[in-house]
This record gives sequence, C-alpha cells and structure tokens, in this order.
Amino acid sequence: MVHPICAARRALTVLFVLGAASLGACHVVTDTELAAIRNQGQHKGPDAGKMLSEQLIPYADKNAKPASQVIAALNSNFDDACKQYGFRQSTAFPCNFWLRVQGKVTRIDGSSRVGKAYVDVAPASGGEPVHVVLQTGPVVVGTGVRDGFPGVKYSDFDDQTRFAAFGQELNKLVVNRVQSMKLKVGETVDVAAVYSTWSEPTGEIRAIPVAWK
Repeated sequence: MVHPICAARRALTVLFVLGAASLGACHVVTDTELAAIRNQGQHKGPDAGKMLSEQLIPYADKNAKPASQVIAALNSNFDDACKQYGFRQSTAFPCNFWLRVQGKVTRIDGSSRVGKAYVDVAPASGGEPVHVVLQTGPVVVGTGVRDGFPGVKYSDFDDQTRFAAFGQELNKLVVNRVQSMKLKVGETVDVAAVYSTWSEPTGEIRAIPVAWK
C-alpha cells in the first residue's frame, strides 16, 4: 500500500468544470517508509537475544565472584558489599550481585511455577555453609538480569512499558536455557547468577542463573 505525504497543502480550489482539487508538495511512500517516518526518534531498546549472547553472558561470566565470598560480605555490611561487589543503577533499584555458584544440587522444587534448584556452595574460609537457590522457571521473580548489567539503561527505551518488557524477554531467554539442561539432584553446577537485594539476606538467597560453564 502507498500513502500520500504532503509537506504543505494549499487551499482547495474547487474546479467545477474539471471536478478536481489541487494539493501541493505531496509525494507517495510505502508502508515500510511510513513506519520509519512514524518511528523516528523512538527508543525501543536493544535486541534482547543479541544482547544476552554477545554482551550480558560474557559480562556475567567475567564479573561473577564466589558466592560464599559475596554473601559473607553482605552479612557483614550491605552498603560496603554493594560498593565492592554489586551494581546499582540508582537508589530506585536494588543492588545486584553476580555470584559464581559452584556446588552440588541438593533439592529441586517444582511445586510451583517459580521453580527452584537448591545448591550447596563451599563456605568462605572460616565461614558458614552457603545455600543458593537458582530460579529455574518457568516464572522468574525479579529483573536482576536486566538491572545487573550496566549496558542497559532506562533511557534506552521510550517508556516504562518497553523497559519492563525487555526485562521479561531476558528472563524468558535465561529460563529457556536452564530448563533445557534438566538439572538433577546430585549434579554439580558452575554458573554465574545474579542476586538482587535491598539489604542483608534474611531468607533464601534466590539468584537467576545466566552464564553456565
């Protein structure tokens, strides 16, 4: 389909003899060209799949620190741990920590759509045993995958709706990966996972697994 685009319209001149109207400075564009014109200046954000594979996974793998080390620091002082190990876009977001989760799966809970795999992690020197819960989906709680990566900014998107949709798309992609692995009790895992929190841990340490070894 084509559409007439007019930079300016002269006043209609009724020509009773010819039965025509005169329009000025018009040209015709295709559907594709019209969509491009309408979308000028809009910020839909990056491609989720491309960003995950090309940027986010390498970032997670490189920046993940031993889970027991980070959690020990968190239990000591949240603010200090956030500055040393975490990433926070602003005070409107929780602090996000990339954990290197290495250990054995001791339990899998599929009783709800928020699936969980419980992993025993070796404690830091002189510390207590650490238990990390990997979120396996199909529902993932939180947007740490999006918020824990400095390469994603709210200003990359037109509005909050698109920003939220991007976070959901990233979660779907990481869930697809973990569910394809079909984790089993007794299996050893090595994964960089993001843990988001506003304070010292008070319950389960639930992390979203992203970069698998």
